[in-house]
Amino acid sequence: MDMDRIMGVITLKAPTYRQIAEDPNATTPAAIITAVVALIAGFFGGAVAFDTTAQTSSFNLTGGIIFAIISVVLALIGWFIAAWVLAFVSKWFGGKTNTQEMLRVTGYVNIFGLVGILSILALITPALGCVTSLISFVAAILRLIGYVIGVREAAEFSTGNAIITAIIAAIVNFLIVAVIGGTIAAAFGIGVAALGGAQ
Repeated sequence: MDMDRIMGVITLKAPTYRQIAEDPNATTPAAIITAVVALIAGFFGGAVAFDTTAQTSSFNLTGGIIFAIISVVLALIGWFIAAWVLAFVSKWFGGKTNTQEMLRVTGYVNIFGLVGILSILALITPALGCVTSLISFVAAILRLIGYVIGVREAAEFSTGNAIITAIIAAIVNFLIVAVIGGTIAAAFGIGVAALGGAQ
């Protein structure tokens, strides 16, 4: 894994995004980043529960494992769909890119999702839960900015076109992943219910 590129993405350096988009060898690292970030964020997101009423937090290993698996599946599906939609929409605005380039830049941008691991700090003290929420918000903003830079650099067009492209792609991707995620969750729920009934 190229740490220089990861740091370039985190610090929002446009040349790094362009370099990633143009490097065919960056596709595999982008996939690894997407999967690992989803695995970690999903695990801690599902394992750590914070009760605002009682001001307590708890750790649920089973919930973490289930969320981790679902998160990885949805993240990879969403990653592929979003990259295809981004490449497709960008061509409406004269963008010079393809699905592979979008896979690479958006995959690297997913590194901002690692902030999800901070949810475990709520186990130390509930007060840290508020701090992690603020940090997660800042990371989400940075991720959005990185996403737009990545689209712009891959498609080689204006920031305005990149923003419009990203918005359209986000809406389409959300709808598709929501349907797929709902189907997976429903199937999982039916499976759990069947197992419970068999006991």
